[in-house]
Amino acid sequence: MAEQAVTAHAAREALYETIRKEVPFEQKAREALELGQKYLGADNGHLTRIDRKAGHWKAVVSTDPPDGRIPSGLELDLGTTYCRRVIEDNTQIALYDAPNQGWADDTAFETHGFHCYHGTPLIVDNEPFGTVCFVSEDPRGAFTDGEMMFAELIARLLERELERERHEAALMRQTNLATVLNRVLRHNLRNDLSVIRGYTQLVLDELDNKSYLQTALTNIDNLIRLSQKARQLDRVVGAESVRTSIDITELVERIANQVSQQYPGATITVEYDETITAAVLPSFEQALRELLENAAMHCGGSPLITVTVKNMHNAIEIQIADDGPGLANHEVEVLKTGTETPLIHGSGLGLWLTHWIVASHDGSIEPVVTDDGTTMTVVIPRESIGDLQQQLSKLSRAHDQYQAAFEGSNDAMILLNDNGQIIDANPEASEIYGTEQQALLGQPFEQFLPKSFDFDTAWRKFQNARRERDTVTIVRADGVTRQVEYSATADIVPGHHLVISRDITDRREREAELRTKTHAMDEAPVGITLSDPTQEDNPMVYANNHFCELTGYERDEILGQNCRFVQGKETDTATIAQISQAIDAQEPVTEIIRNYRNDGTEFWNEVTIAPITDETGELTNHVGFQVDVTDRIERKKALEETTQRLNAIIQASPDAIMALSVDGTIQLWNEAAEALFGYDAETAVGEQISTLSLHTKEQEAELKQRFKRALDGETLSNHETKGQTKGGEQIELHLSTAPITNEGGDITGVMVIAKHPDVAVGRNV
Repeated sequence: MAEQAVTAHAAREALYETIRKEVPFEQKAREALELGQKYLGADNGHLTRIDRKAGHWKAVVSTDPPDGRIPSGLELDLGTTYCRRVIEDNTQIALYDAPNQGWADDTAFETHGFHCYHGTPLIVDNEPFGTVCFVSEDPRGAFTDGEMMFAELIARLLERELERERHEAALMRQTNLATVLNRVLRHNLRNDLSVIRGYTQLVLDELDNKSYLQTALTNIDNLIRLSQKARQLDRVVGAESVRTSIDITELVERIANQVSQQYPGATITVEYDETITAAVLPSFEQALRELLENAAMHCGGSPLITVTVKNMHNAIEIQIADDGPGLANHEVEVLKTGTETPLIHGSGLGLWLTHWIVASHDGSIEPVVTDDGTTMTVVIPRESIGDLQQQLSKLSRAHDQYQAAFEGSNDAMILLNDNGQIIDANPEASEIYGTEQQALLGQPFEQFLPKSFDFDTAWRKFQNARRERDTVTIVRADGVTRQVEYSATADIVPGHHLVISRDITDRREREAELRTKTHAMDEAPVGITLSDPTQEDNPMVYANNHFCELTGYERDEILGQNCRFVQGKETDTATIAQISQAIDAQEPVTEIIRNYRNDGTEFWNEVTIAPITDETGELTNHVGFQVDVTDRIERKKALEETTQRLNAIIQASPDAIMALSVDGTIQLWNEAAEALFGYDAETAVGEQISTLSLHTKEQEAELKQRFKRALDGETLSNHETKGQTKGGEQIELHLSTAPITNEGGDITGVMVIAKHPDVAVGRNV
C-alpha cells in the first residue's frame, strides 16, 4: 500500500480546486480519485456505474492505467465485487484487512484478492448510481474518521457534478428542441405557404386549370402532416413516463406487420435468434415505426427491408436495412447528431423525432449509406442510466419552476445581457439595490458599483471565467453602500448572465464586533472556540491562542472544520453522542473526552459547549471552552490503582482492620474482622461502631479516649484491652489506632487494627 502523501487540509483544498475546474467530467473525476488515492494511501481509485438488476459493474473512471488490473471501461459481474454490499446497504464499507475482518470467504476477496477496500455509495438524482471506491492488494491499519470523511466528500462532490452534467445536457436538448421546432416550422410554413399563395392566385386567374389547385392542396397536406409530426414530437418530449420491460422482438414484429399493411408493396423480414427483453419508454415504438415507415415510403415501389434484433452485453441492437437509394447527407446529419441548422432542413420532423427518442434512452443511432441501400443501427442499454426521459418531462415545466424559484428566492437575483444591463430582476433585488423592481430593468449594473470600480476589466474577466464568487461593495439607488456576497454564472442561457446576491453588511458588522470581543479571548488561559451553526456541519469560525497551543494546529488549519477533527479512534462514542445530543438540543454540556493533537499524541480535554443566541433568541454560535485535564485524569487513575492495591492488601491481612469516619461510622471492614468479631462486612459497614458492642462497658470510656486522641493526630500501637464478639464472648485484643488524612493533610477518620494476643507483637503504649 502506498504511503499517505498529503495532509487533510491540503487534500480538501486541492479537491475543491479540482471540482471548480472547467474541464470534462472524466478528467475532473480522475483528478479527484487521484487525490483520494494519495490521501488514503491506496493503490488505485475508481468511479463505478452499477446496474443491480442486471448484476453489472463497470469502472467508468479509474486511476489504473489501461494495462492495469482495473482500467477505465472494465466490466465485471457485480456479485464478484465489494461494491455490491455498498449499494445493497447504501453505506460506506471500509476493509483494511479483509480476510481478518471476516471476508475471507466472500466472493469479492476470493475473485480479486484485495485486502484493502473503501467504498462510498453514489446517489444521483435520488437513485443509486454506483460507487467511489479505493483498493489495495496489501492490508493496512484501520481507516481514520478523517479518511472516511474525505472519501465521503469526494463522493458527494462527484454526485453533484454528475447531476449538473445531466441537467445541463437535458437543458441543451430542450433548447435544441425549441430551436428545431422554431426553425423547421418557420422555414417550412413560410416556403410552403408561399407556394400555396402563388398557386391559389393562379387558380383565381385560371379557374379551368385544376392541376394548379391540386398542387396547392398537396402543399396544404404537407403542412398538415408537418404540424401533426410537431405535435407528436411535443407529446413525446413532455410525456410523464418511465421505462417498462417489454419483449422487443414481439414489438418489432408487430410494427413490421402494421407497416406492411400500410405499404403492401414492401417486403419486411424480421430476424432474431432468441426472445429479447429490455426496459424502454412508450416512445420507443414511435422511433422504430418512423424508421420502418421511412424505409417503406422512400425505397421505391417494392422495397426489401430486413430488421435484425441482436442481444448485446447490457444492451440491445436493432438494424433496419433497405435496398433503397439512401438518405441525403443532411438527413444523415440529423440522425447522427440531432443537429438542425439554418442550412439543413429535413423534409419533416420524423428523423429528428427518432434521434430524440433514441437519445432519451441513452442510446445511439448510426446510419450507413452504400450503393446497396441504407442500414440504420439502433443501440440502447437495457436499463436507463438516469431515466433521462423522466427528467425531460420535468424540464418541460422548467420555465414555470424557474420563474417560481426566481420570484420567490430569498436572495436577490438579476439577469444581465452581454452589455451588462439588467433585463430581469426578482422582488428581493429591489431590497438590495434600493429601487423598485420594475425600475431596475434596463439599468446598467455598473451604476450600482463605486466609481473607483473597474467594471470593464471585471466584466471581461467574468465572461472568460464563466463563473465567479466574491464579495463587493454596492451603492444603492438611494446612495447607501452595502456589502454584498454574490455568485455569478455566465450564459445561464445564451446571452443571459445570472447574478445571485445576498446583503452581508450586518453580518460583517457582527463579525467586526466579534473580532473586538474576541481580542480578550485570544490570550485567555483556556481554549476557546466559536462555531457557526448556520453553516453546514457547524464549522469553527474562531479559535484562540490557547486552543491552538493545546491541539498543536495553526489557526488556519482549525477554522472551517468541525470540532470532530481532534477526535480519534479511541475517543468514546457514547461521550460524542452525549455532546452531539446537547448541541442539537441547544443545551450547555460539559464532558471529559479523549482528543488528539496534531502530532498524534492524546490528551484528556474537559470541554464545555454552550449555545449563543441573539436578542431575538435565534441561535448564532456555539462557544466551546477546553481545559487540558490529562494530569488530573492520570492522578485519578493512579489513585484508583493505589486504592485497589491497598484494598487487596487490607483484605488479605490476618489482622482485623476497620476504617471509621470522624463520627464513628464504619467505612471498611475486612475479612479478618469478620472472623474475629463475627459480623460480616455487609452488616458492619455503615453502622456506628458503638452499635455493634465490640467491647465491654468497662472499656467504653477508654476506647472513646483513644478514638479522640487518633482524631487529634496521635498514633497508638498494641494496646492490650478486651473485646466482645457478636455472640457476647469476651476476647483479649491488642489494639492499634491511627489517624486517616487526605491529600491536604486534613484528618478524615481513624484506622483501627485489632490483633488476637496469641499473634500480637510490637510495642506497648
